[in-house]
Amino acid sequence: MAREFPQIVNFGTAFRFALEAEAAAADLAAAASALAPTAEGKATLEDLCLAHRQRVDKLTVIRQEVNEMILEPLAMDTSSYLAALAAEPADGWPAIGEQLLAGEQDAARFHEDFADHAADVLAASTRAFKRAARQEREAATRLRGLLA
Repeated sequence: MAREFPQIVNFGTAFRFALEAEAAAADLAAAASALAPTAEGKATLEDLCLAHRQRVDKLTVIRQEVNEMILEPLAMDTSSYLAALAAEPADGWPAIGEQLLAGEQDAARFHEDFADHAADVLAASTRAFKRAARQEREAATRLRGLLA
């Protein structure tokens, strides 16, 4: 059964890709379990299918949480970043250079502050994706054993 996988251009499509990949892996595991030559192999593949389906459920919840967090207020006071950036350019040297320097520092501070906020929001997602990768590598190791 062919699936449509989106191009990954933002967080939404990355989550959609992950959900499609997990669902496709579950379908493959289900098909493989039907053809497994041993009862032990069949049980292993059924467990793998279930793990992928559970991961779809978990990622669906995490995606919704991320979508909700993105809409939450950040309470960042933008005025603290705009002293140089929002001002008219100075009309002489070195004043314009000093204004640019202050603007660069303000922009850098904003990026650092926002990254701290984003890290909090995306930490659970990052852990879930790392855990999924680890679990799938472990599953691949078990599958190599079945194929040996």
